[in-house]
Amino acid sequence: VQHACPLEPAVLESVVKKFVLSRTASTDLSGAMNFPVTFVLIVCMIGLMQLVPTDAQYTGPTLACGGTSLVKSTTLISPNNIAADGLTCVYTIRSLNLRVCQLRLDFNSFSLGQPTLDPYPRCINDVFHVQNLNFDLCGENTGQHLYVPFNPTSADRTMTITFRIASRSRIPTLTNPHWSIQVQQLECPTVTAPAAAPVAKEAVRQLADPEMLPQVARTLHSTDIGLLAPNGCLQYFTGSSGTVESFNLGGGVGPYLGGLNYAICFQRRRSNHHLRLTPTTFEIASSANPTVENPGLDELCYSNIEVMGRSEDNLHIPNAVVHLPAFPTLRASRFCSRSLVNGEIDVSAPGPFMMYFNSDDQFDPFHRETGFSMHYEIF
Repeated sequence: VQHACPLEPAVLESVVKKFVLSRTASTDLSGAMNFPVTFVLIVCMIGLMQLVPTDAQYTGPTLACGGTSLVKSTTLISPNNIAADGLTCVYTIRSLNLRVCQLRLDFNSFSLGQPTLDPYPRCINDVFHVQNLNFDLCGENTGQHLYVPFNPTSADRTMTITFRIASRSRIPTLTNPHWSIQVQQLECPTVTAPAAAPVAKEAVRQLADPEMLPQVARTLHSTDIGLLAPNGCLQYFTGSSGTVESFNLGGGVGPYLGGLNYAICFQRRRSNHHLRLTPTTFEIASSANPTVENPGLDELCYSNIEVMGRSEDNLHIPNAVVHLPAFPTLRASRFCSRSLVNGEIDVSAPGPFMMYFNSDDQFDPFHRETGFSMHYEIF
């Protein structure tokens, strides 16, 4: 029943109060409670009652292991004491409504055991897993963020986030795990209305005076519009400047995880024409040895013809113009090895500002897979 309510709990409370005050002030109550208004109030109030947390649910600013979040923003916190024999910690995020389409996860702190290197860097001991993502994370990721698609339905409005922590008594060399991750539910502005119907919509129209409808719309969408990532972007940077880096870069040690292929996007406003990237760390594996003529660009990183056993790790920056000490102006799109050290990359082509990182399941200990860190500026 609660899915049919067109209003959020906070907005509903305001509407109900206004409705009650206006109707009780009226001298004629007999015609006040028409069917659509009565219907939507009953539906919404029942739905609101169903949101009252049980013992297994928590609606505060933080969420502990085993909890279920019913709020727009919460922070997942690690236990103060993790047993020496390990832990599995599951958090459940319940969508506010059927308009929720993305979760944004901000890693305030994130420190797990490092990936194993055989046969390639991957998370075996400590594992961070998010439903709807096709890869896991581990290692050092403080300051990172993720966008996760969320498609709640009337039958299932939940998504799980799981930490699997290995036994420290069995592997005492693993780091002491801890995390604090803010989870925000983001609503898309255009979603098919729930089956409630024209009746519910009409009731809302009658409940709210003309001044209130814009407030309802703002409550639903305005704060989320600027945060929603374009479809397909794992990371989305909304600031005009900042730092973008590979997962598990840590203090510039790495390694980055294998088997990744994801898009990194930057918000481009109408007045923006330029993306500038300045690497502070750049070291991506390459099977072919770099040369003076090709320090790690395009064909050296990603062959036009697939070759079994050849590394294809690369950072793909479409329409890039690179400025290097040995090459004042160089056009390339794929980068590996240490090709961008002491360089600067400019992108001024039309369209979205995006880049793509690809890492395969090849690993050679003689070719370091540290990762990258870049300062970006959009102007």
